[in-house]
Amino acid sequence: MNSRLAKYKDFKAADFFADEDFVQTTFQNGDPQNDFWSELGDHFPDLIAEMERATMWILLIKGQELAPSGLSSHQRWAGIMAQIPVYEKKQRQTRVIRKILRWTASAAALLLFAMLTYEISQYGPKATNTAFGQQREVALPDASIIKLNSNSSLSYVRGWKTDKPREVWFEGEGMFEVKHTAIKNRLRENDFFVVHVGDLSLTVLGTKFNVKDRRGRIEVALFEGSLRVQGKDGMDRLLAPGEMFIYDENEKANQIVHSDVNRALSWTRGELSIEHSDLANIISVLEDNYGYQVIVQDSALLHKRFTGVIPVKGIDDILFVIKHTMNVNIEVKNKQIVIKPN
Repeated sequence: MNSRLAKYKDFKAADFFADEDFVQTTFQNGDPQNDFWSELGDHFPDLIAEMERATMWILLIKGQELAPSGLSSHQRWAGIMAQIPVYEKKQRQTRVIRKILRWTASAAALLLFAMLTYEISQYGPKATNTAFGQQREVALPDASIIKLNSNSSLSYVRGWKTDKPREVWFEGEGMFEVKHTAIKNRLRENDFFVVHVGDLSLTVLGTKFNVKDRRGRIEVALFEGSLRVQGKDGMDRLLAPGEMFIYDENEKANQIVHSDVNRALSWTRGELSIEHSDLANIISVLEDNYGYQVIVQDSALLHKRFTGVIPVKGIDDILFVIKHTMNVNIEVKNKQIVIKPN
């Protein structure tokens, strides 16, 4: 197809009526069906009716008789000169209106772009993470709330489909308060909330629970509601409030224990529960939550046990307790901690 044919592919009757080539052909021949316009109609059959309509308008104008003027040439010239200021004023007004319309169109386009960008941003993958020593609260599209502990990550797909479960992928430690969406006596698939952590899938309705995934060990403490834990090899366990599920990813072993599950939430209160913990457990917190490398020069210190709760505003609070309860010397340089016996 040549470029001239392509020029007319979207023309309407008004466009043909304003096209000089089409008008001249119609005036000369009385019918624009010469070779070019016929070829155009063959390529774009929808244009035939538009060309016929424009031809009718042109022939109507051609058939009108010119009305004789009673004015002299001098009077006609004076009339033209008198209309020039009026014409110029209208042209200025038109230019102002066009500028306003262009500005309005640009502003509207920017607003539309911003709205579309926002709408698009509400779909697709979303990832949130926390740095060492940082905590963050995340509100999900369904109004569920997840509080992330240090060095943790959460990802999900925004704009959850209405016929599928709500799903998130999680690493680190976090406290989940899942919004209950099920209607009484009508449970649907999309009412479920699924947390993928390590090799496990945790399926819940409206539920409050804590998940900790560190060093190949997953701990799930349930506070409210019910929680179903599923994994490889057909593992399927159901938790009740007050129970903690523990899974060893290396050994592929799991167990449910009854304990004070509120201890699992101590980090949300700005505390570190060290009830029956040894130094090795506290070191894992220093490394996992704060990003330090810890060196203990006497391995016998690793088995020293602690009990109690440490109010934690930063790593210095933990090091203070270790130093004064164990009578050790602690050196901190950059991101390395060295613990030595006195």
